[in-house]
Amino acid sequence: MKVEGEFEYLKKFFSPYSKRVYLVGGCVRDEFLGIESKEFDIEVYDIDINKFDELMKKLKAKGVGKSFFVYKWKNFDISLPRIESKIAKGHRGFEVKLTQNEKIASKRRDFTINALMKNIYTGEILDFWGGIEDIKRKIIRHIDSNSFIVGKCQSLYPPKERFRQ
Repeated sequence: MKVEGEFEYLKKFFSPYSKRVYLVGGCVRDEFLGIESKEFDIEVYDIDINKFDELMKKLKAKGVGKSFFVYKWKNFDISLPRIESKIAKGHRGFEVKLTQNEKIASKRRDFTINALMKNIYTGEILDFWGGIEDIKRKIIRHIDSNSFIVGKCQSLYPPKERFRQ
């Protein structure tokens, strides 16, 4: 499969720079549901902004959300781990800061089932919010009632729509 070759390429590409590289979000959720993903989100830890930008240029990845440190390469969205704080109305009213803490980074996600993380080198699953149990119980829960606001682009979709993504 083409995606597997691209995934292996990314593993080798990031290996000299970090061992904390994770598949995150819907692609990890889909794996637990037995669904084949077509798009993948990757978070890269232990790399500073300048090195990350340099690596993304080397990879020829396209910046699709540079203020959020997000780049697109084939079917992969590659980003640095971040936290987002709502500071103004609208979909651009966020302050973005980097973090190296997986639990803190995962808290910005909408639902527990979308906050799962899988280390691309070890296969270790990080599940800080009970997402695996929620998949087993077939329920959708948001992570944080205080930060679950309509201003977030992801939260504009009803839970069932987000679950299908």
